[in-house]
Amino acid sequence: MSNKKNVLANIIISLIIGVILGTLLVVLSNVLQFNDLLYWGLVVVGIITIISNVPSLINGIMNIKTAVGIIDLIFSILGIVLGCMLIFVQHEAVNIILAVYLIAFPIVRIILAGKNGWKDQIKKEWVRILIGVLLLAFLPALIGAGDNILKILLSVSGWVVIALSVLFFVLSLVSYIKAVKNVEAAAPVETTAEETQAE
Repeated sequence: MSNKKNVLANIIISLIIGVILGTLLVVLSNVLQFNDLLYWGLVVVGIITIISNVPSLINGIMNIKTAVGIIDLIFSILGIVLGCMLIFVQHEAVNIILAVYLIAFPIVRIILAGKNGWKDQIKKEWVRILIGVLLLAFLPALIGAGDNILKILLSVSGWVVIALSVLFFVLSLVSYIKAVKNVEAAAPVETTAEETQAE
């Protein structure tokens, strides 16, 4: 009995959480300003850029006597500087320079890795390249139509979350009711003492 109550409670809780989350997104679509979101998004990208360049910086320092080490050192220092600029000096031109850096320099590293190491280098660099492509492709357009796009995305996402939560609730409830009926139908019928004596 308690197990049935737990399952039903989980279904209801899932619905409540989904509706609250969806409603929060819809409310945020009317409250949240795109410039604030963009600012913090670029801060996160800047932090990721700095962190992702630390291993190359260490590698460059340890292999300073080799050409690859010097290139790693130079590129990692540039990456860290650009990451800091994204955090502290946000400007569209800086963002474009960062995007070009995130695409071009990893490609140079992949080329320098040679035939034997290019696959391993791609595994290390693909995140930077992806962030660079996304910045270059979407940032200028987002800056131009930021508030409208943000409101539409958040509003649509909110209503989709609410709709999916309700749908999940209905499907889960139907499955729950069917499962309870199947368990009750399969349970053995208890006989009373009088029926036993009659037999």
